[in-house]
Amino acid sequence: MKRISRLIREPWFINFLQIVGYVLAVACGLLAALGGIPNIITFQLGTFLSVVVGSVLAAAGAAGAFSVIKGYWGLEQVALWAQGLGYLALLIPTFAYALAPGRTNSTLWLIVALEVQAITATAIRYRRIDWAYLDPTK
Repeated sequence: MKRISRLIREPWFINFLQIVGYVLAVACGLLAALGGIPNIITFQLGTFLSVVVGSVLAAAGAAGAFSVIKGYWGLEQVALWAQGLGYLALLIPTFAYALAPGRTNSTLWLIVALEVQAITATAIRYRRIDWAYLDPTK
C-alpha cells in the first residue's frame, strides 16, 4: 500500500479511484472501437465513428491516468473534456437505440443510466479541479 501511495500524489485514495475511472474509460473506448455491443454502438454510429469515439475515450483515459499519476492537473482538465465528450458520443446512440420501438428493455436503460453517471462523475471531477484552481489537494 505504501508503494501505491508514493506513486500517486495526495490525496492518494481519491486519485487512485480517479485512475480506476480512467482505466475504465480506456476499456470502454477499446470496446467501442473494437465493435463491442455492436447492435447499439456500431449499428447506430457506424464502424468509422465507433472507432473514432472509442479512440477518443481510450486516449482520454490514458492521458487522464498519466496526468493523475504525474500531477499534471492542466492535462487532466483536457483529458476530462475529451472523456466527457466521448461518453456523450456513446450516450446519444444508446439513448436513440433504447427509444426505438420493440427494443426497449431494462438493460438498455441501465446502460443509459450508467453513461449518464459517467458523464456526471467526469463533470464533478472537472469542477473540483477547476474550483481548486488546479490544486487538487484543496
